Amino acid sequence: MARVTCAGETLYTDGSFPGVGRVLGSHTLTDTNWDDVKLDALGGGLKVLEIFPSIESPKAAHSASQLSELALAFPLASMFIVSSDLPCALQNWRLSHGFRQIVALSAFRSHKFVSSNGLMISSGRFKGLCTRATLVIDGGNSVLHSCLALDLMVGMDLNGLQGVLAHHASTVAV
Repeated sequence: MARVTCAGETLYTDGSFPGVGRVLGSHTLTDTNWDDVKLDALGGGLKVLEIFPSIESPKAAHSASQLSELALAFPLASMFIVSSDLPCALQNWRLSHGFRQIVALSAFRSHKFVSSNGLMISSGRFKGLCTRATLVIDGGNSVLHSCLALDLMVGMDLNGLQGVLAHHASTVAV
């Protein structure tokens, strides 16, 4: 359980946030075609998961924009945004903003991924939504980098993420 905040409100998450070395397992998320996909099936290389409550929040939209830029700089890494939004909302937003190089996934149907990895907000007005976090995982779903935002209004650590990708892009086979 972690404590996070949003606009001064204290919120809590369920589960244990994954640290470096933890294997995430074969969780199921929903793609923008409404198909269930297992985390294992998302490719065998480096994967970046940018997780947030909803794509409609300004910080999430900004993070998706930054992730899209990283996708161009690190073409061998796969970039994913994960939220509690409906798949059609994620797809419409992604395409309307031209972010074709990132894949949108929804946790709306199966909360197992977010609840078992300390990513689900379990209190307050945001209860049931994803919290903000960044995970970098390898082809075996082992965590190489994890960053939990302690404030939902704070964006991802772009410099830290670039460093992680630069380091691991040359060492992880894709």
